[in-house]
Amino acid sequence: AASIFHFGEHTIAEAKRHMATAGIVVRPAPA
Repeated sequence: AASIFHFGEHTIAEAKRHMATAGIVVRPAPA
């Protein structure tokens, strides 16, 4: 799964936003 971040397909911030929208509690991504 890490390859989606490694190859720049998605960012960690995008993944965290998607999870938060789905109701999953996540720590904020660093700025």
